[in-house]
Amino acid sequence: MGDLRIVVADDEVTIRSALVELLNLRPGLSVVGGAANGAEAVSLAKAHTPDIALLDADMPIMTGIEACAELAPLGVKVIILTASVTASTMREAMSAGASGYVTKSTAVNELSDIIVRVAGGQSYVDPQLAASVIAAPENPLSPREIEVLKLVLPGTPVADIAKELHLAVGTVRNYLSSAMSTLGARNRHEAARLAVEKGWA
Repeated sequence: MGDLRIVVADDEVTIRSALVELLNLRPGLSVVGGAANGAEAVSLAKAHTPDIALLDADMPIMTGIEACAELAPLGVKVIILTASVTASTMREAMSAGASGYVTKSTAVNELSDIIVRVAGGQSYVDPQLAASVIAAPENPLSPREIEVLKLVLPGTPVADIAKELHLAVGTVRNYLSSAMSTLGARNRHEAARLAVEKGWA
């Protein structure tokens, strides 16, 4: 049996390069490509048919979770890497078909073991992340509502949010209205603040 073939995607070039280099040093593992976003990861995976895709949860153009939703049906086992511990992101990842969910602080030797286990058909969730999901209430917001609220927080105008997410302004307003109604917020800024406080965005 040959090496397990891996695609690594992270928009931070230092992290991506380090992962590629360190994983390539591990016996039985071979990184066949590195990507700066989810769209590149999907293209690489389609070209190289890896066993595993190691994807950063939060990337531009296409997130790791969006890429996971495209790759999992193709038979690629996906492990999501995250820098932040939020129950909502983890639930999204699992709904998208992720087989593993780990923090970026995971040591490479441990990550290598997780890769082997996931490739063998097991699932793995970082214990700290699992505990946070159990403790957290169910997120009532949709993935798109969360995306929009994250952009509201720094004070981004609705028109700029629409441009950033490639949506119509009216569509963004609809998502904001729905999120405000769900959270019982008086305005979009309060909705964004409440979502962050509850760990949903």
